[in-house]
Amino acid sequence: MKTSIPDDVFDAFYRVVHDFAKGVPKLAAKMGMSAGTLYNKANTNDNENNHNKPTLADAVLVSAITGDHRILHAFAHTLGEVCFPVPDLSHVSDAALLELITKIGAEGGDFYRAVNKAMADGKFTKGELKVINLEALEFVAAIVEAVQRMKGLVDE
Repeated sequence: MKTSIPDDVFDAFYRVVHDFAKGVPKLAAKMGMSAGTLYNKANTNDNENNHNKPTLADAVLVSAITGDHRILHAFAHTLGEVCFPVPDLSHVSDAALLELITKIGAEGGDFYRAVNKAMADGKFTKGELKVINLEALEFVAAIVEAVQRMKGLVDE
């Protein structure tokens, strides 16, 4: 069902709509439209002539109802961006915040180690780049997680 993230936003919309476990008609009803309209909006075969195109509001609503964020990720990918879920850290202790800060250092170390290993022989392989990319995302995610926790410490 939820496997890879499509590169195309319209393909992602199609897949999220059609992968909804309760079926397209139930999703359409939750969105306040007919199933036929939703099928047409999700139809990627004839987007040029189809007057029922998914709107931004449709994409947000489908994502919220299904809990499937492939449309968001495809949109980010289209723009050369990535997105991360923001964890709820409002109930995390100060000691846990310190652990998050040290996690940033550890993830940074993993990233720098992967870059260093890849550069050791003077050339990059696709496999090495894949490892570097994964380590970079984990590094950034650790930073985002810590910053979100710090937002919870702000005294109004």
